[in-house]
Amino acid sequence: MKKTVALVALATVAVGAAATVSFAGMGARTGVNGSFHDMNYYAPTKGGVQEKYERVCVYCHTPHNAIVNEPGNHTNFLPLWNHTLTQLTYTPYQWATPANVPFTITDPLVGPSRLCMSCHDGSIAVDQHGPAMPQTGTIKLSGNRAIGIGGDLTTTHPIGFDYVAARTARNITAIGTVVLATQVQEIVDEKYAFATAISFTTNPNDNTYNDVTRAGSRTIASTLYNGNMMTCATCHEVHNKENASQAQATDGSATPNYFLYAKEQNSLICLSCHIK
Repeated sequence: MKKTVALVALATVAVGAAATVSFAGMGARTGVNGSFHDMNYYAPTKGGVQEKYERVCVYCHTPHNAIVNEPGNHTNFLPLWNHTLTQLTYTPYQWATPANVPFTITDPLVGPSRLCMSCHDGSIAVDQHGPAMPQTGTIKLSGNRAIGIGGDLTTTHPIGFDYVAARTARNITAIGTVVLATQVQEIVDEKYAFATAISFTTNPNDNTYNDVTRAGSRTIASTLYNGNMMTCATCHEVHNKENASQAQATDGSATPNYFLYAKEQNSLICLSCHIK
């Protein structure tokens, strides 16, 4: 598989920690230690406790006695998994555009998305791990910090669909029997890298609209599950190693780290895949 595991970032969490707690890894590409995915730092800010050995990886992974009896027998993507998996039944995104209706989402949690939801749907404590030397955990995500709460993914960007099939269908060369002079493109070819910059130029001759620069080495295809399926891991990089540094908010608030492969500024993360 292209990407073994990814958890969607604990995106909108405020760091209400005591002065002694320092999120040294809050910046993008500084590693998982000290980031929002380090429960030894995050849990105490929400009234929880550190793991007794202060291990970081153990909340998701274990070298021994990993969880393999995942519901539905989705055992092919479990990377020595050590966190209770979500038991919710999910309602996927409902396509609003008629042209998208054929892209059925049979399993919205295909690939690593099921692992992401084991923390982010709010049904299981994020500071839980086990089964060997288990920790029960006390902190469950809620409100804006939760994604897919109650199994509802109808208000979230669609996951679990075939990106390659969608790209092929939406980049059309003809409308009915009329052959177009230039192909109308809506979805970026998966061979291209994520967007790193943009210039506000319109080129109606090739239907590219904004001129997007893709200077990075990480391609869209490399983040698609099995090379074609859109998952949480298509946009988010859990380990805080290859993600983009976000621009500071204009109100002066702290620079966010949403574990995204591209910046939110100028919607570069959106324009990585969408031609608008």
